[in-house]
Amino acid sequence: MQFEYPQPILDRFTVLPLIASLIYRGEYNECRWDEHSRKRERTLRAVYDSTLRWLRMAFENVWLAGAIIISIATLIAHTLLHNVAIVELAENHLSDIRIALLAPPRQQSERIAVILINDDSLDQVNYRSPIDRRLIAEIIDQLEAKSVAAIGLNLRFDRPTEAEKDAQLYDRLRSLRIPIVVSMVSDKTGYSPRQREYSREYLEGLQTGLSLILRDTIDHTVRASLIRLVENDATQLGFSAALAQTVGIQLPERERIFIDYRQGPDAWTPPFPVYPAEQVAKLPKSALENRLVLIGTDLGHTRRLRTPFSVLNRGFANDLPGVIIEAHVLSQLIEGRTLGVVPDWVKLAITVAMAILGCLLSLLRVNLLSKLLIPMVLLPLAWFGALVLYIVDGSIVPVVSPTIAFVAAMIMTAFWQWRSENLRRERVHHVFGQFLAPAVVDQLLEKPGELELGGEVREISFLFTDLEGFTHLTETTQPRVMVGLVNKYLEEACNIVMSHGGTIDKIVGDALHVMFNAPLLQEDHAQRAVRCALELDEWSEDFRRFQQRQGIELGVTRIGINTGKCIVGNFGGESRFDYTAHGDAINSAARLEAINKELGTTICVSETTVDQCQGIYFRSVATLVLRGKNKAIKAYTPLNTEKLGDTKVILYERAYELLTEHEPECKQMFDELARLHPTDPLIALHQRRISQGELSTRLVITRN
Repeated sequence: MQFEYPQPILDRFTVLPLIASLIYRGEYNECRWDEHSRKRERTLRAVYDSTLRWLRMAFENVWLAGAIIISIATLIAHTLLHNVAIVELAENHLSDIRIALLAPPRQQSERIAVILINDDSLDQVNYRSPIDRRLIAEIIDQLEAKSVAAIGLNLRFDRPTEAEKDAQLYDRLRSLRIPIVVSMVSDKTGYSPRQREYSREYLEGLQTGLSLILRDTIDHTVRASLIRLVENDATQLGFSAALAQTVGIQLPERERIFIDYRQGPDAWTPPFPVYPAEQVAKLPKSALENRLVLIGTDLGHTRRLRTPFSVLNRGFANDLPGVIIEAHVLSQLIEGRTLGVVPDWVKLAITVAMAILGCLLSLLRVNLLSKLLIPMVLLPLAWFGALVLYIVDGSIVPVVSPTIAFVAAMIMTAFWQWRSENLRRERVHHVFGQFLAPAVVDQLLEKPGELELGGEVREISFLFTDLEGFTHLTETTQPRVMVGLVNKYLEEACNIVMSHGGTIDKIVGDALHVMFNAPLLQEDHAQRAVRCALELDEWSEDFRRFQQRQGIELGVTRIGINTGKCIVGNFGGESRFDYTAHGDAINSAARLEAINKELGTTICVSETTVDQCQGIYFRSVATLVLRGKNKAIKAYTPLNTEKLGDTKVILYERAYELLTEHEPECKQMFDELARLHPTDPLIALHQRRISQGELSTRLVITRN
């Protein structure tokens, strides 16, 4: 019989979740809440906001964040260990494996022997349960004759059997000249009041003890036993403790002990001499003389109990009868041995230490592979250390819960680092994004070492914009209106540029200086620049018309694009640098933007850009010789796809080709185009030049 001792109810950590936003949305105004409800709502919102503020502040401090992470990781490990069966089972089995594999061998006990009543012992009786009491009396007689030191009778006496046999054993128990302890049933062992009353009356006047073997509620393994049970100021000794006390052993003060199972000297020798009941009479007196003899049953595997040694074997190879487990407890009490199960505060300290280690490892500034390899090495080392500690000191320390704390701390610290990095990037973007191009800020965050003084030669597409009539607008518009207008104009224009991957080099008044293919490489930089110009042109025209309807005369946005090699990089001093470009290609882009005014166009693109564009169609403008330049630039203006099929565009390109070849027939074609499309600025430009005798597309610019 085994005492089913309930596991103590462990502390349940009630984790208060953050107060959810139980606050209204739009429907609040439709509800009629009383003042108490509104006050409660305001209180909840204040607590919610304060909690979020406190957490945000806490996680911005690395030490405080680390303390919070370590505490949460420890709490997770503790909660899982005591509330999730599979985790507790894993911890138990790892402890059992240490005991089963590494328990030190000991010589067979010279003070304890066990007599087992098994199936063979009951062959001559008519029933198996309760055990025939005449048989028990005979075994006691035989043991007394062999001068044993004391007898422990680990059998149940909870109901009557045959009256004659009951009386025989009753008298024999009281006439013994050697100490005897009998196992008594109690209300704590699951017996009925009638059974308990019978046991009390039958064993009255005898030394008794309760079977206080503890079976784990998760895996039913016996790892501990109570020495005594204290209830209502009454103390009852356990069976093994009562027997030990009978022979003069001083019992420890604690109520519970972890069983230090005694290993035999080898795999074939049991830790205690065990004899079947039917062979007791045949044993020499020396086999049992002066020994403490325990009598119990072994009536089938189903009545055996799991022990830590059961973890390495299938079936019942290391499941033991209850009486043999009592023998292990008795041996431990007699020899004063203890199993080194560390106290709870040590377990907590180990768990916290592993959480700290996991947090620190996650903070190491090493590559991802190293962060994965280091725990894969450290954790097996920690587990091996637990084995070594058991071998050297006999102490059993937890393994699973510290591992959970270690992993949880690593994951949470990694998440905290990721979140902190995101917040840092957001702050840097917010601060530096006001002055540097977003792409430059991104590069600063990703590879800060690259943003050093110096530059490189790279092909870049430059886009320059300018708002026509901006100076006059500033003079004729109220400052408040002007500031709002320009900010709105620049904000949307910058958004369009950045959506195409452009880097805003400078903002000068209303003008944008934009680079493509720097600092980030873009194989399609020319195409990006032209598509960006088309979107800017379409949006700015809509914006201009909208402002006109508001009574504000806003000019058109002129755009110039050129592609060429230049030096790009960080220029300036050690205390301040400017990521920009220097080269002739920049000047050409600026002048192409300015030439739009003379040409009557809004977008002017150089041939070097056009040659790299695919899927975009262009209209020829002129072969320009910009001021201060000797080399001419072929200029084009991009077409929206809906204009590709226009007859005007087709005829214009034919006329322009004739003009390029200096063919006189081009005059007639341009005259006809001017008659059909009098508002087209390029047709008017070339018609005027032809009429002045300039039979060429070459146009020398002297004023930009």
